[in-house]
Amino acid sequence: MVMTAEVRTGRAERVAVGVIAAVAAVVWGWALWSRPLQPYYAAAVHSMSRDVTAFFFAGFDPAGVVTVDKPPLAFWTQALGVAVFGFHPWAIALVQVVEGVAAVLVLHRVVRRWAGARTALLAAALFALTPITAAINRDNLPDTLLVLLLLLAAYCVTRAIGNARWLVWAGVFAGLGFLTKMLAAWIVLPGLALAYFVGAPGSRGRRLAWLGVAGAVTLLVSLAWPVAVTVWPGAKPFVGSTTDGSVWQLAFGYNGVTRLFGGTTGIGGGYSATAGAALGGDTGPLRLFDAEVGRQIAWLLPLALVSLVVAACRARGATPRTKAGWALWGGWLVVGAVVFSFTGGIFHAYYTAELAPAIAALAAAGLVTASSWSRGRARFVLPAAVAGTAVLAYVLLDRTPDWLPWLRYTVLVLALLAVVAALLRADRVAAAIGLAAVVAGPAAFVAGTAVRPGSVLESADPAAGPPSTAALHTVFSVGTGAGATDGYVRFVESAYRLSPGQRQVLAFAQASAAEVTLAVEGGTYGAEPFLLNTEARVAPLGGYLGFDPAPSAAELSQWVVAGKVRFVLLPQVFVDIGRAGAGRTTAAAAGAGELTRRVGWEAKHCRPVPPARIGPDAATAGVLFDCGARL
Repeated sequence: MVMTAEVRTGRAERVAVGVIAAVAAVVWGWALWSRPLQPYYAAAVHSMSRDVTAFFFAGFDPAGVVTVDKPPLAFWTQALGVAVFGFHPWAIALVQVVEGVAAVLVLHRVVRRWAGARTALLAAALFALTPITAAINRDNLPDTLLVLLLLLAAYCVTRAIGNARWLVWAGVFAGLGFLTKMLAAWIVLPGLALAYFVGAPGSRGRRLAWLGVAGAVTLLVSLAWPVAVTVWPGAKPFVGSTTDGSVWQLAFGYNGVTRLFGGTTGIGGGYSATAGAALGGDTGPLRLFDAEVGRQIAWLLPLALVSLVVAACRARGATPRTKAGWALWGGWLVVGAVVFSFTGGIFHAYYTAELAPAIAALAAAGLVTASSWSRGRARFVLPAAVAGTAVLAYVLLDRTPDWLPWLRYTVLVLALLAVVAALLRADRVAAAIGLAAVVAGPAAFVAGTAVRPGSVLESADPAAGPPSTAALHTVFSVGTGAGATDGYVRFVESAYRLSPGQRQVLAFAQASAAEVTLAVEGGTYGAEPFLLNTEARVAPLGGYLGFDPAPSAAELSQWVVAGKVRFVLLPQVFVDIGRAGAGRTTAAAAGAGELTRRVGWEAKHCRPVPPARIGPDAATAGVLFDCGARL
């Protein structure tokens, strides 16, 4: 298997890759018009599509109070989709599907240059059948664009082996990955650099020099937007999920050190380790196989790792271009697996979608080159890899025993037949049956995800297969107290509906001439229904969870005096949470100091509006404070 120059694609191959892309588009786009998306990011996209300042800064609200907790690139593409089709959840979902299909096509081209048409087609198919890939491509998280950009960087690296100038473009795409999900994009850089170093011609110094150029370009593109935000001379939104409004704290603190090691850097850091354990299980070498993460990404891991080990054992006789391919995907997988296995802060299973291209490429290479493994002492390698992968599939399926109970036994039978065929030297038969054995489980998860209805709650932590929201309930109870968890979950799930009470509160507040029609206390969850269903200038107070000093109590006082804000809504759920959490000391409560100070200021300086003055259902929306006059 040799990394080859680009050759013309035959008609049969074009049809095959077209079918793979079309099937992926259908599965990921199924029920596009009724899909629940993460309301936090959807509301931000709505604001960004209406306001230039919000667009540039990734602002959550059109009033310019706070940004979301990620850089803007993924939301720029979604906002452009909304600009074309209007604001509909399906318009955002369509952008995600297009980006996901593009990733399938790019992966095919990258693998084809390394291992030929058969491996490339199989890799594209395995990638499309990865459960977590399907989950993120049916959601509106930035991970879909991140994977596409990293694959484009990988393609440029394969081209750079023949023409070093392509490394500049690899650096551009890696930098754009940073502007999509910050440090997560840099996880693949060691694999990309190693691939060029072992595969490119020329002296060691020349190769290192070109890698230095690519690194400089990556850094330049990565830091372009953070620098622009930092030196911006005028008013700008507060950078969400930080304590000081610094984009650097967001990039290297909240989305960096805090994610990797836990701790207290940035808003929410105090309980990041607890929440991380709840969502992704305990850290350690087996995390990628645990109950939450394993069923999303681990299906083909044994086969991919065996393929990599065999390649390493036979590396001595391989050409530099062949070594480069294995280095690219091996470095991508190993570094990513180590990072995600030992990340000690907030960790979601869907982060592992970044590993899917490498797993698909390595697993495909192992299956396609199986015939060369069947000679000499390595003749048992493929049967063992298929058997191990099938056993893992059985374990993963057995964790949801009531869902397609016959499937786990079918997988074992297919694996047994594949092993027998391999031992009888029927390599093609063994590869075909083995392929069926290893993809049956993940394919069922992907298909099941397409046809089952989702929920707004699940969109915050997308996953494929039978739904499991136990971890999310655990996290909400960590942050809010078990007594208020169910109410908080119902509150989140109502994001796409503006209740009669909320409509009455908004209509009442619109009589004000303030710059901000309505400020909503307690974070973005309270403001989302207004931002998703109206064009009103509604602002969240406190950023994502309400803990950000955006604004501080002192700044809120200045806003009221200046006429920027008059009405502040305290949603009923936060009143309930306050009661449920009274007397409890938690890390989340310790981080809520600014929220407590703001609510205290509102209670002291603003007048609660009697619900009867607002409307018959106003009491269900919470407490509306009129801060236009002192008590």
